[in-house]
Amino acid sequence: MDKLRQLFSAVGRQVQQRPVAVLLLAVLLIFTAFGGAAQITSVTGDAAFVADNPTFDAFTESFDRGSIAVLVRGDITEPQTLHAIDRVDQQMSTKPNVHTVTSPADQVRQEYGRIPDSEAKIRSVIGSPDYTVVQIVFDTGLSQTEERPIYTQAVEATDWAEFPSGTTVTVTGSAAFSAQLSTLIQQSTQQLLGLAIGLMVVALFFLFRGVRLRLLPIVAVFVGVIYTFGAIGYAGVPNSTMTSAVFPILIGLGIDYSVQFHERYEEELENHPPREALPQALGGIGPPVFVAMLAAALGFGATWVSTSSPSIIWFAQTSIFGVLLTFIAGILVLLPLLTLWVRRRGDAEDETPDEDDAPTTATTTQSQDQGDSDRIGLVGELLGRSARILASHPVLVLSIALLIALVGFQAGGSLDTLADTEEFIPQDLPAYTDLQQFRSVAGGGSSTSYDVLVTGTNLKHPATLQWMLDFEHIATQTPLVQGVDSPATLVKQYNGGQLPQTESGVKRVLETVPERQKLQYYNDGRAHIMVYSAQDMTTQQALSFLENTRESIAYSSPPPGVTAEITGTAAIATPSIVEQINSRNVTTGLGVLFVFILLLVYYRNLVKAVAPLIPMVFVIGWQNIYMYLLDIPVSPLGASLGAMTVGIGAEYTIIVMDRYYQEKQRAGVSRLDAVQTAATRVGKAISVSGMTTVFGFSALVLSPFPILSGFGFLTVGVVFLTLIASLATLPPTLVLLDSIAERVAASRSS
Repeated sequence: MDKLRQLFSAVGRQVQQRPVAVLLLAVLLIFTAFGGAAQITSVTGDAAFVADNPTFDAFTESFDRGSIAVLVRGDITEPQTLHAIDRVDQQMSTKPNVHTVTSPADQVRQEYGRIPDSEAKIRSVIGSPDYTVVQIVFDTGLSQTEERPIYTQAVEATDWAEFPSGTTVTVTGSAAFSAQLSTLIQQSTQQLLGLAIGLMVVALFFLFRGVRLRLLPIVAVFVGVIYTFGAIGYAGVPNSTMTSAVFPILIGLGIDYSVQFHERYEEELENHPPREALPQALGGIGPPVFVAMLAAALGFGATWVSTSSPSIIWFAQTSIFGVLLTFIAGILVLLPLLTLWVRRRGDAEDETPDEDDAPTTATTTQSQDQGDSDRIGLVGELLGRSARILASHPVLVLSIALLIALVGFQAGGSLDTLADTEEFIPQDLPAYTDLQQFRSVAGGGSSTSYDVLVTGTNLKHPATLQWMLDFEHIATQTPLVQGVDSPATLVKQYNGGQLPQTESGVKRVLETVPERQKLQYYNDGRAHIMVYSAQDMTTQQALSFLENTRESIAYSSPPPGVTAEITGTAAIATPSIVEQINSRNVTTGLGVLFVFILLLVYYRNLVKAVAPLIPMVFVIGWQNIYMYLLDIPVSPLGASLGAMTVGIGAEYTIIVMDRYYQEKQRAGVSRLDAVQTAATRVGKAISVSGMTTVFGFSALVLSPFPILSGFGFLTVGVVFLTLIASLATLPPTLVLLDSIAERVAASRSS
């Protein structure tokens, strides 16, 4: 610990001696970060919750084709309308990465060799529909980034096709949804970032009063955010709905670090010349803030290692980068700017006053006491007195806190969950309303297909096809399964409703199937079965459907050498999200364990490792009561909050505890005196930093994404609870554990 203080003191001396060089380094890193930020991509929808696995990768390579649906409503048999449909069909068929385009124009052209100008001829082929769909199917294996240009091209094609007046054209589908959602995520990230900074300016202006350059921490934390964008770009961490929540959080946490540096520097300037004040300040506050920063990083790290959901992993990775880099930015940007400003004001002059002009000791002491009183203020005095009163009754205070926490742990089992990805997004997103419109108008959404990948040998053998029919019969007898479409279905369709008796017979039938259609069922030595469910299933129904399908596969007994697994984004995303929510207690436990190990390694003292965590354990229980009262469901982000709470809240408890032990080392200072002084000295600072964190987190409340808005309400409340726990339950915890430790030490020595 002493070595760490010496290290930070040395850093402080370097910053004090070379502030311009340090700022130039900070600027160089900014330009470097711009290069990384330009490489950031975005992943949206269910794909953000699907981790790579061999089965899914094989399915994606062979069968997973995204698509766009162009919904055309109006008089479809009107020749001008069909000509426009044909123009869209022909235009999109030539685009890169487009596998097939199907439309009514194909049927009419096949019949007449062209699109006739006779409405009667058209009607004789396609009937008299009042809507139709142009289906644009992509090549397999495309990423969302590769699919999005196809959506743009489809929109341009529909504009170019010149549909007649009275015809309504809507472009929807996976790529349309992904493109619009990606744009909204980028806009939301920028808006939340700007809003968080604006709220932080207000918070610092009103809460950080009496401090020079009180808005300067905003500059430091903004630079830290730029560094974070660069880091995730270079590291290949995509932006997603979840990741966009990180930046308001980083502003709140980064402000904490800078406020602590700023506040301690101001305190040291009251008693030391500037060239000594900065090393003293950074040597004193640097280690506890550094450990608090590592605790926050470990809290996010617990989220990382406890989940397989990519979007949550990206959220954790971005958060870890962010807390590290906003901490570094506080040193590289805030401290040299403060140093330069102090020099400019002439405070850096180190003059020795003449003996005749030197103030008396009494005058100096009186001036310092007055300065302390002005800096601490009424809030600091109240916090100190409250801490002393609470610490005087440790058993009573901690028993009440524990009782409330136990109620909260009990309430945690009755909280609602938010696991449907369609509920994560704004319900008025045009692509989503278009999709809903398509489902209701076209009937294309009356059912949802899930995918089964079949691998092995003899996939075209009659025995394998017969197993597929057996599977279909068994699956459709189970709840929620509405139908099955398999290679056996295809072969029967082209063989008069019967399965051939030999493998060669199956191959002869498949030779009569159009290649594009056959590729939906057989490709790359693999087979593809589609299982249909009802649309708009609840999360629990979706899980039951998947379980029923797996059981049907097992019960139907695939032939030897044949393996069938349900896969695809729809089949993987929902269980991944539910698993993340259900494992929230494991995530929280890992967060507590990681931070405990960190504190034990740093302090090498069991009491100092345990004490900062006890208030955080209380908060974990309290937050469940807060969620229950405000009807906030547990989302994938909310599931990580327990570990985040431990990591984030440890900053406040570590700083209070560190000051407590500093004060206790003074001669003649009792435990209650040390608690009161610690709360008086740093209570105001952590209250200010906590409130600024609240302001930063509160930007999330205004997010257009419901999952982020709910997470914003949750984090704001939890930070309040963390502050309360740090100031109300840590003092009695320190007094109680410290007294126990002293008694144990005394008994051992005797």
